[in-house]
Amino acid sequence: MTKNNSLATIRERNKIKRLTGWALLYLVLIALFIFAIYWQTKRVNTLNFANGEIQLTTSKTKYTVGDSISYTLKNDLSEPITLVNTCPQNPLFAYEWSNNSWIRIHDTASSSACLNQPKQRILPVGGTYTQSFDNWPNLFNKPGIYRIVGLATNYTALPYADFQVVAKPVPVKVQTQTQVIIQKVITPIYIPVPVTSGSGGGGGGDSGGGGGGDN
Repeated sequence: MTKNNSLATIRERNKIKRLTGWALLYLVLIALFIFAIYWQTKRVNTLNFANGEIQLTTSKTKYTVGDSISYTLKNDLSEPITLVNTCPQNPLFAYEWSNNSWIRIHDTASSSACLNQPKQRILPVGGTYTQSFDNWPNLFNKPGIYRIVGLATNYTALPYADFQVVAKPVPVKVQTQTQVIIQKVITPIYIPVPVTSGSGGGGGGDSGGGGGGDN
């Protein structure tokens, strides 16, 4: 009986030790988790975001289908920014207004369009960069309202620019009408005055009398 009690006591002690060990392990894990959250929060709060803004504009606000569309980025931040070349994918983020929402659209340039292009470009403070979408002709190839959006590291805002693309005007055919005017011209006919016989005789007498006087 005493031996059985001793075994039960030993088992109970071992059980308590195991439970204590698991409890300590859980406490250590919880402490490490809390410390990781605290360290990450402190790290985010100490990030330095650049002062100023990035301006994104287009050359026009309205284009015709087939026009060359270009954009300009201006760095008005207090530090340089890095522009990543995404060729053959279109630059920036492009959206089309459809069914009361912005739908993202894509286009891919030919492989030759990306030759000899740098992978990155540093835009200094106050610097500008202009690029066209000519290498992505299917991006804005139909009438609609479009938006392009830029993205920069350590910059919370999203600079964007909206513009409209309209259809080409249909040429108007001018139909000319030729009006023929026919004018009736009446030519007068000359009718001579008839000579009477009495007038003729008197004339003859004058001629004869004149001749006699000369002889």
